[in-house]
Amino acid sequence: MPLIADASVTVAWFVRNQASSYTDRIRRLARREQLHVPAVWPLEFANALWQLQRRRLLSGRQADTIIDLAEPLDIVVHEETLPARRLLAIARDHDLSAYDASYLDLALRLRYPVACRDGPLKEALRVAGSKFA
Repeated sequence: MPLIADASVTVAWFVRNQASSYTDRIRRLARREQLHVPAVWPLEFANALWQLQRRRLLSGRQADTIIDLAEPLDIVVHEETLPARRLLAIARDHDLSAYDASYLDLALRLRYPVACRDGPLKEALRVAGSKFA
């Protein structure tokens, strides 16, 4: 079954000190399943790499290499951005960031499980009746 993966999970595929047995399991799953992400994912992915570089956990060259490795992945980026009012409503209803609200909305629309490491998003998925990968 296709799945939705958040940026923290996908970053962990390339930055081993961010990895866990969970992110490794999702990586293996992603080799045979289609990955979907909301429009915010490229921003989050790039920002996570930049933050790791700023903290000197990655060099600029390493961050650029990760981008090169991630670009050919078969990830479907759902480019449509929800209206701010809709994101705010979802965020309020589930006490999430607007970014996480976009993952929840995509999960509810596509009915795909979500791979994430974020506690509030996991809880919101459970409450909304969506699946957690």
